[in-house]
Amino acid sequence: MATKIDSLILLDADVISHFISGGQFALLPSIFKNKKVMLDVVATELRATRKFKTYIDNVIGTGFIKEINFQVNRQVMIEYAKLIKTFGKGESACMAYCKFNKDIFASSNLKDITSYCEANAITYLTTMDFLAEALKEKQLTEQECNDFIRDVKAIGSKLPVNAIAEYLKNFKVRSI
Repeated sequence: MATKIDSLILLDADVISHFISGGQFALLPSIFKNKKVMLDVVATELRATRKFKTYIDNVIGTGFIKEINFQVNRQVMIEYAKLIKTFGKGESACMAYCKFNKDIFASSNLKDITSYCEANAITYLTTMDFLAEALKEKQLTEQECNDFIRDVKAIGSKLPVNAIAEYLKNFKVRSI
């Protein structure tokens, strides 16, 4: 079985869009030591939005984040078919993949994913967990984290706090 450091982190569209909107997309691949990947289903979702297409193509083209094929095996596809009835394409694909590959799911849509991930022993991280790790590792300052949160919220995306200190104090910070 893979160790946590060997596990891939599968990035969902919301985490990627947060990091683009927060002006820290270039930092995303270096937060946590694990290799970051994006399922082709998620990449296709993001490429459909003009704002994100160039970012996605550039980061995949440079190899900082690898795009991987979702349709890996029958077992994963059967699980995906069940999940797609309730969740979005990207979330469903990532959760099905992680369930059978023991990888880590990065999504901020806790309302949708928490029960499934916990029931299936899937480790998951949120945008805020990435920010907390970046702060801990001195990749971002507290002010840069707060600016990120402000910028993401300014475009209408939801984050649970207005400041990183509030998150660290009041929420369970997930790490790997």
